[in-house]
Amino acid sequence: MKNFTLSLCLLVALAFNASAQDAPKNEAVEKTSSSVSRLMVDAMGLNENEYLQVRTLNMERLSKAAEATKMYANDDENREARLREIEEEFETKLFRILSTRQLEAYAEFKAKPEGNFLTLVQEVTPKNKKKN
Repeated sequence: MKNFTLSLCLLVALAFNASAQDAPKNEAVEKTSSSVSRLMVDAMGLNENEYLQVRTLNMERLSKAAEATKMYANDDENREARLREIEEEFETKLFRILSTRQLEAYAEFKAKPEGNFLTLVQEVTPKNKKKN
């Protein structure tokens, strides 16, 4: 019985550790992904399950974008290329979730300022502070 309890505690600790690692490290990523996902619900008529999937995709996309922006801060060409890759990967995954009608609504949403990927990237990227 002691071994069972110890094993159960270890399993719970491992599960908690794994879920903690999946959490976004950047609060701006979480806030922005939730915000844009809610806008996508309104624009594309997503249901609850689709919202959860889209929110996860947005969090992944924005986390990767913030990381790429930081990594390639002094290399515009590579940063832009990496951001394009991230957006293509996001859209590939998104297109598997959405219906044809929702895809058309997504194209319209993407053309709006609140749906612009580069604007979202700026929201989750820490600003460099200049010394006076």
